[in-house]
Amino acid sequence: MYGVVLEGGGARGAYQIGVYKALIEEGIEVKGIAGTSVGALNGAILVQGDFDKAYEIWENISYSRVIKASDEEIEKFKKGKLDREDILLLIQRLRGIIREGGLDITPLRNLLEEVLDEEKIRSSGKDFAIVTVSLSDLKPMELYIEDIPYGKLIDYLMASAYLPVFKREKIDGKSFLDGGVYNNLPANLLIDKGYKDLIIIRTRSFGIIKKIDFTGLNVLIISPKEDLGGILEFDKETARYNLTLGYYDGLKALRRLKGSKYYIKEDEKEEFFIHYLLNLEKKKVKKLKEIFDISEEVPDKRALFEFIIPRLSAILNLGASSSYEEIFLYLLENLAESYKIDRFKIYTYGELMEKVREKVKTEAVMEGEENVIEKIVKKVFMKSEILKEAGKVIFG
Repeated sequence: MYGVVLEGGGARGAYQIGVYKALIEEGIEVKGIAGTSVGALNGAILVQGDFDKAYEIWENISYSRVIKASDEEIEKFKKGKLDREDILLLIQRLRGIIREGGLDITPLRNLLEEVLDEEKIRSSGKDFAIVTVSLSDLKPMELYIEDIPYGKLIDYLMASAYLPVFKREKIDGKSFLDGGVYNNLPANLLIDKGYKDLIIIRTRSFGIIKKIDFTGLNVLIISPKEDLGGILEFDKETARYNLTLGYYDGLKALRRLKGSKYYIKEDEKEEFFIHYLLNLEKKKVKKLKEIFDISEEVPDKRALFEFIIPRLSAILNLGASSSYEEIFLYLLENLAESYKIDRFKIYTYGELMEKVREKVKTEAVMEGEENVIEKIVKKVFMKSEILKEAGKVIFG
């Protein structure tokens, strides 16, 4: 049985639900969840067993579902389309927010009250833990579900998510602050419960990350390689993108897929890539020599393995010890990205190469037979263009 740790991160929480979808599909049984801030909110819905509801919330998220605000006004502000009256109204609102102690997140509380069933969570048979900080007592609070007074669960969930910009409500006369200022990734709470198998889902948000010794534990960290957007960016399009990204990142981690930006099954061995390069057509090697300004007198195989491949590796910022597969994959991904080939699909090497070939052929028909070296000179030898032209020769 696995324990799942959910990092705080505000609007970036959509990524966690995307990852959790992959966990469900891959048959991972989750016995406990620990989370901070949005991780606590997501965790409560998941422990309750309402994944579909969690997914629906993020799929249709809006600013007005979290804070007391008009989605239309926020969109105007984001797009810089405010007129004079809008600006005056915004100034008045900001003054009111400051007077009242922060953004009113009553809609978030209403959403939790609508979705959560405290009795269902407590009787789920799953461990659940959250983190908050008591400002009144000046001390952090790491709480298991059994530590939270009955009837106060939503209060403490809100307390875990009280970002400094949010208006805070008191619990029994005490003020609280977002748990991320003390422990934004509370893996320790599941370790202390005896969990040996952990899946940690990052959002890469601000907050304190405690140093934990994972010796003797089976830990899988799933983390985005790209920016998930602002912690207050409760935008539907951003959330939907992050749901999809989380899902595919989850599959990549669980199925051990290859790729940096794409998701590729490991269906070939190292010998395949060496064989592929060794069998490049003579005219392709000739074009590569032109691109990298290598004399025609240098034998093809020597040019390829002593000059061309090392230079490609350097441009791709790969180390000298990089395998042929790594160079091959990075170059293939670079070309796929430049052609805007759909990222969110699981490919074999052959499938992604075929997609790239189709794009190369289409571009060749549209552009004609312009000399490769002349084309690169026009592009002022930008690294990205050199990579693209080399990739087109190798994979085209």
